[in-house]
Amino acid sequence: MQDSNKFVAISDEYIAYLSKEVPHVMSNKLTERTYHRKYIGIIKELGGFKYFVPLSSPKAKDYTKDGQIKRNSLTTIYIKDNKTLYVTLRFNCMIPVPESEIINFDLNDEGDFKYKLIVFNELYFIRQNRDKIEKTAKNLYNAKKNQANEDISKQTILNITLDFAKMEQMCIKFTR
Repeated sequence: MQDSNKFVAISDEYIAYLSKEVPHVMSNKLTERTYHRKYIGIIKELGGFKYFVPLSSPKAKDYTKDGQIKRNSLTTIYIKDNKTLYVTLRFNCMIPVPESEIINFDLNDEGDFKYKLIVFNELYFIRQNRDKIEKTAKNLYNAKKNQANEDISKQTILNITLDFAKMEQMCIKFTR
């Protein structure tokens, strides 16, 4: 079993497989990679599946209209200090993954020292915030699985969340 305190990547084949049926699965950016860089993330156990929670670079949507970093939500945890947003954990983009498609991310293999330092600091944050991350993943997972019963205030968030039930069935059926 993967240690949820380590970064992992997901095989290109599995990402391509899910992307055929589920819109908005985060891509591994085959043609845009620097070194061997793919999306990296962490693994969380949810509903009997290993879920990959991807990290994402900061985007304009991560800031308020007055330029402040947004607050954590049911879909996103912001890895930041007082004034700089480094990366986000995107729970609405998490995917169930077969053990065979999980690739350990070895920080020592990273050729870009500056990027290596950033990733090291991100991992430190994740280890320090393990309980918050676990709670956020479980809350969103349960809300999405019970979407029909959720109140209207959560419906917009749940509509931008990937279809966990569909992907779980795809995960079970996946073969190389």
